[in-house]
Amino acid sequence: MKLKLITSFLLGAALSITAFADVLTLKKDHPETYTVVKGDTLWDISAHFLNTPWLWPRLWQANSQIENPHLIYPGDVLTLIWVDGEPQLTRKQLKKMSPTPRLEEKGTPIPTIPLASISAFLSKDHVIDPELLKDAPRLLGDAISTPRFFEGDVFYGQGKFNKRKIYGIYRLSDDYLDPVTEEFLGSELTFIGHSQVSKNPNVSATDQVTPHDFLKSSREARQGDLILPIPEHESLPAYFLPQPVPVTTTGQIIAALNNAVAIGKWDIVVINRGKRENIRIGSMFSIMQSGPEIFAGEDKVEYREDANRFDQMATPDLTIPAERVGELMVFKVYDKVSIAMVMRSTDIMGAKYKIQGLEF
Repeated sequence: MKLKLITSFLLGAALSITAFADVLTLKKDHPETYTVVKGDTLWDISAHFLNTPWLWPRLWQANSQIENPHLIYPGDVLTLIWVDGEPQLTRKQLKKMSPTPRLEEKGTPIPTIPLASISAFLSKDHVIDPELLKDAPRLLGDAISTPRFFEGDVFYGQGKFNKRKIYGIYRLSDDYLDPVTEEFLGSELTFIGHSQVSKNPNVSATDQVTPHDFLKSSREARQGDLILPIPEHESLPAYFLPQPVPVTTTGQIIAALNNAVAIGKWDIVVINRGKRENIRIGSMFSIMQSGPEIFAGEDKVEYREDANRFDQMATPDLTIPAERVGELMVFKVYDKVSIAMVMRSTDIMGAKYKIQGLEF
């Protein structure tokens, strides 16, 4: 009898959790006007008006006054209007009276998302197969066996280097494995800093080693670090257009990249889906929190998150449906993994949360 009651409860819960219809709905407390301030993003502005800020492009769609939403600047006043039943934002031009005309610097247009949060991951940090780095030159040290190096130091690199090029110092870090299949997905290649062939007259090169000036560092370099050319071809857009992903595309967060133990809004994560799953820059995913498993006995019902602790209960009777607790957007794509930013979270999260494609 109790099991029937639980089944009825779960069926009702499942029916109440319908697919997210991402219509352009306004927040109940939305403003009628908004003045853009320094540090705003298109996502932030849309979040003032919409329950679904990833639909921000539709706020500016077919709007003759804002032909390019990327060219919105601090100080601009945005006004909410309605066009064919759809809410849209229009920009009110502010005119200042002055006895003499003068040109004012508009400054930098606002980006889609906070670029400062992802700048370190745009063109420096990478995910790579370590086999490709077997013969890569390494940092050897200096004449007095210094183990660590900082900005302004001189160190020797293995082999010959181009005097006109800037090089990156990198370190192989964590390996990424698929949590389900245990497939090797790649290794994190962490950026340490920049170097170039030294101009110090007191050091000289040989056929085996070349002195380098450590130009700029984000952290200390060590003996054994890799010295690689900075990829000249790699450039990513400053603006990221959200892209829908089929809900049938599922995966998992496998790591947090900015040393976050508890993951929240604007944190950077790695997911186990990439180019081979047709993931693109801007791809949107829902972040899902798995529901607990339910073990129904004759006399009682037990909710357990870890079935392995109960050998006598090999399989659960029922599972509560997963709950959507946030969204993330991909901004860098590799073959088997992608790097994404958490755009919204209803609570503090950890790695290993499941993800599901977000259609809109």
